[in-house]
Amino acid sequence: MNIYFNIEKLITYAKIHLLLDEANEVYVRNAIMQKLNVNDYEIYEVDEEEIEGYANPYVILDNLFAYALEKGVVAAEQRRLFDAEIMDIVSLRPGEMADTFNSLSKNHGKAIEWAYDYAIKNGSARNDYLRWENKGDKNIEVMFADCCGCKNSYPGCGMCAKGEGFGLHRAERFIPLDLLDGWYYKAAKRPFFAGMGNIVSRDHEQMIVDEQTLNTMFDFVEGTPGWFICTAEDEYKHSNFVCGHKLLPIHKAADKRKFKSKEYQYINVMETNWYLPTLKLSCTNREKLIEFTLKLVNEYKKDGAKIFVSLRKVESKFVVELSLMKGEPKKENSALAKLDLNAMTGLFRISLETQAQLKAIEKYLTKELRFTPSCLVGGMENHAKMIDRLLKEANNVQLGAVEAALDVKEECKKTLVAFLTDVRAYDDKEMEEFLAKQDIALVK
Repeated sequence: MNIYFNIEKLITYAKIHLLLDEANEVYVRNAIMQKLNVNDYEIYEVDEEEIEGYANPYVILDNLFAYALEKGVVAAEQRRLFDAEIMDIVSLRPGEMADTFNSLSKNHGKAIEWAYDYAIKNGSARNDYLRWENKGDKNIEVMFADCCGCKNSYPGCGMCAKGEGFGLHRAERFIPLDLLDGWYYKAAKRPFFAGMGNIVSRDHEQMIVDEQTLNTMFDFVEGTPGWFICTAEDEYKHSNFVCGHKLLPIHKAADKRKFKSKEYQYINVMETNWYLPTLKLSCTNREKLIEFTLKLVNEYKKDGAKIFVSLRKVESKFVVELSLMKGEPKKENSALAKLDLNAMTGLFRISLETQAQLKAIEKYLTKELRFTPSCLVGGMENHAKMIDRLLKEANNVQLGAVEAALDVKEECKKTLVAFLTDVRAYDDKEMEEFLAKQDIALVK
């Protein structure tokens, strides 16, 4: 392998996609050489048009890692750390990122889009995975991607800005938001949709949905037209939100029933046609909508429901969605995906291991493999009922590869919908009764 050529490709990539200044080129080249234990060098010309077409740096990093592995510079299990360290060398420093972001922040949405795109281009966010997208009302979307595996020895919290530049966070950038004092934007490591990122608190505190939290959300949507912000899964016990500019499946759900609050008559209250009980509240009055939302959230908390809160601004109106989840899915429905707030919105992540299992299920339908429950091992036993259903639906007739793949896809979607239905906090009647206690009546 010509290591000099591949180093030049990365430097050219960084100049085209990562705003690497030519004045820093020698410094960056030497830093990469030192990382790869290369002690001499030859300059090679590369095809800039080819590099311009690269959506991410992984083709180049594959070659650099193969060289480092062959020379004993790194171990096989150090791939993620190697990528982060190499891309940190060619990326803008945090202060340079903040300066560029601030130069764009007259339009905060455009500034966040730029920061997200930069994270994709420098490899700290990775979206090159298979996905099943759906269009229309009450659909779900499925992504096949493993967890980022970004656990570091320090700091303990993967959301703390103080960890910027450490270990697997080397190429990540936390960008201070002048729109929200004490908050940063960081692109999600595994973005499920364009622009997906975390709005992260400077302070390491667990999120509580209170008046201050809601005011932060409202400040964001007022300053970033066309974007939404929602509460996030708090696995790190660190206050953070998720933001984006592509509507989630839950946002696309049609209205189902209208309600009216006796106290807040000017607030539009709709129940949406979603798998989980979901209310959509809309109003132009920010203060009253916060007050009403908080009242409902506090009542939901008493009932032990898990709450998803989303906010967007549609023309002059603020739109709040409150979705409720309670309990755990049945075991037969939980083998495909993790139960989290992403699932509540209709976004499911399925691991690459499970994806391989689904491919194996296709082979039972094409008769490449003979199905008997006793032959299922290594996690395949979790899908025994799915395989049995699919074979019965096909009348045990041998299917072609395309038909088998479509059947597995549709069965997966049915299972994931059942997964959501399992964790409904209320049925329609219970929702009606719950709201009636809050002086919110069904409009007939």
